[in-house]
Amino acid sequence: MQVYEAAREVHEQCGNGIPINVFKSCFAHELRIKGLRFRLNAAFPVVYKNMKLDHTLNADFLIEDILPLNLNKKEEDAAEAMSSLLRMNEIPMGLVIEINKTQLVDGFKKIQNPIKRIL
Repeated sequence: MQVYEAAREVHEQCGNGIPINVFKSCFAHELRIKGLRFRLNAAFPVVYKNMKLDHTLNADFLIEDILPLNLNKKEEDAAEAMSSLLRMNEIPMGLVIEINKTQLVDGFKKIQNPIKRIL
């Protein structure tokens, strides 16, 4: 809930036409205000059949060491990319936020790992 509130605050203050890098900086500031720990531009290994490959998948944020989050302007393949990151790293859930929506709630997507369900 705090993550959504941070994103909503930035969206309300800056509008839906804000450049993604500016939104990212403002969102990072909001996360700090809320006392949430995060890493920017977090890299995740690609693990295939228990073998770590020489590739990485990236998330704009890793919040509290458990929640990957990507910001984007168009939905396109964002959900599928997050789903792959979750599957290859056995992470139960991630977030994708499409910041160009008039209402942020319409662009806020919770992606669940299709293999590892949250109980």
